Amino acid sequence: MQALEDDLSPRARRYARTQQAILDAARAIIHEQGADKLSMRAIADRIDYSPAGLYEYFGSKEEIIAAVCRQGHRLLRQTMLTVPPDLPPVEYLTEIGLAYIRFALSNPDYFLLMFTQTSAPALEPGAGFVEHEMMDADSSFPLLLQGVQRAREAGLIQPRAELSVMEAAYSLWAIVHGIAMLRITYLREMPMDFARADRAALEAIARGMAP
Repeated sequence: MQALEDDLSPRARRYARTQQAILDAARAIIHEQGADKLSMRAIADRIDYSPAGLYEYFGSKEEIIAAVCRQGHRLLRQTMLTVPPDLPPVEYLTEIGLAYIRFALSNPDYFLLMFTQTSAPALEPGAGFVEHEMMDADSSFPLLLQGVQRAREAGLIQPRAELSVMEAAYSLWAIVHGIAMLRITYLREMPMDFARADRAALEAIARGMAP
């Protein structure tokens, strides 16, 4: 990031830093108060800027939210990338699932926003959502897809005959995402050893997909 900034003119660097300050302020408001409290005025007050001045950087609150969501997906991907890729395939799938859940627990309002807003641009006729968003460079889904493919090639999991690798990856994602959503919403105050239960659930799913 610093190398990229060094290639910019002083004016462009100031622009990029103010733009990032806007996004940081938006994230802080979402984390502290929830997404419903986010507004152009709240962001402007947070960075001591005029609300009208924000429009030089973003055309609307919705554009800011979309940019925040894109950053969120990048951070989620980075969290999952901390899992060593040379782990045995099934263990790798378990660990990236647990990393996904940990990210949600550390960033509940952020996580909810990411999956209730779309950061994808309007698609041209015939363009697929998968190519534009799920397989985007900022998305964490390709990590799961590659993990499923690796486990299948190793003969360690065998999706049912009617399921493609993509569909099997979606099935695993849906389960992990459901656990994450329950943890940060309905079950957030429930006293239970969730860490053990989450690991047991993901390991059981992997065993259930074994040939």
